[in-house]
Amino acid sequence: MIHIKKLKLYNFRCFSKYEVDFSNKINILVGNNAVGKTSVAESIYCLSFAKSHRANNDQQLIKIGNEYAIIKGNFENKDKKYEVILNITDKGKKIIINNKPLSNLSDYIGFLNVVIFCPEDMEIVKGGPATRRKFLDSNISQMDSIYLKSSINYRKILKERNELLKMMSESANKDFSLLDIYTQALIKEAKKIIKTRRDFINALNPYVLTKINAISDGKESGIIKYLPNVDIDDLENVFKNNQKNDLFYKTTTKGPHRDDFLIELNDNNVVQFGSQGQQRTTVLAIKLALAELISKKSDNLIIILDDVFSELDLNRQNEIINLLSETNQIFITTTSVESLSEKVLKDSRIITLMKECEESGEHTRNKK
Repeated sequence: MIHIKKLKLYNFRCFSKYEVDFSNKINILVGNNAVGKTSVAESIYCLSFAKSHRANNDQQLIKIGNEYAIIKGNFENKDKKYEVILNITDKGKKIIINNKPLSNLSDYIGFLNVVIFCPEDMEIVKGGPATRRKFLDSNISQMDSIYLKSSINYRKILKERNELLKMMSESANKDFSLLDIYTQALIKEAKKIIKTRRDFINALNPYVLTKINAISDGKESGIIKYLPNVDIDDLENVFKNNQKNDLFYKTTTKGPHRDDFLIELNDNNVVQFGSQGQQRTTVLAIKLALAELISKKSDNLIIILDDVFSELDLNRQNEIINLLSETNQIFITTTSVESLSEKVLKDSRIITLMKECEESGEHTRNKK
């Protein structure tokens, strides 16, 4: 199993400089609000995806008044050691592994898998289709490099096709031959995306059912239903028949960029009929299922529980820990360890972040 042993931050979020060592098991980041707990968790996420789950753009990660941010992680996996550096500037970002820069960021995705539990996860249930598509894309991409490349290609072709549609709608001379080239290229990638999303959800569902059943003490069952915008076998006809609409609206109105999925709890739509508690249970179950699915395919998995554990009662906290693999390195952020169970605290490394860490990066650590 992969573990991050040491983390160094330079000009990242609130930190000018911050350095910390981690346990291979559970690490609890404790401190008041606005001292940087979530930023530390976010930096670990960045070392997996080469981007943040919170920021709209990379420049938001750079501490105000600086031109760059650096995240440096030292990892161990069995008998191998890696130093990974993510360098972020206003001109872009790059990844360096053991002093070797990578030419393409997409080649890095999958080196480290991260499953993060955070308050924003409720948007998987409550948010719009774009949030659920993001969930699919980010999590499938860290397991499947072919899907990642297809997604990148699809977005590029989609942008070019939409630009052509806009030009054609405003011009008397319409180049349908070029539009057909873009359409066929888009369909090629769309088929890969739809199939992989369907396979991913089918693979995830048995774990979702098991986790919901475990968290609810056998009282509830759940499933995810994929809702493709276009049937994979009907792509050619849909794009052909929808060409006039695309020209009228100046955009591609059909395709996997408009996919969605439905979450059912006890055969009911959890958004319409689920209580707040049931919705939270469903989201936790989906993330736990995701963690187990990834762990079946790779041993490069780290779990982050950012500001969610304190909202659960002690029994639920213990249940979550039981449902996570004992070999996974886990990070928990909280404002107080008093809200955590003894089972969670046992053998955990407690890292206390203080107010002054915003400037100096100093911290105290106590090991239990």
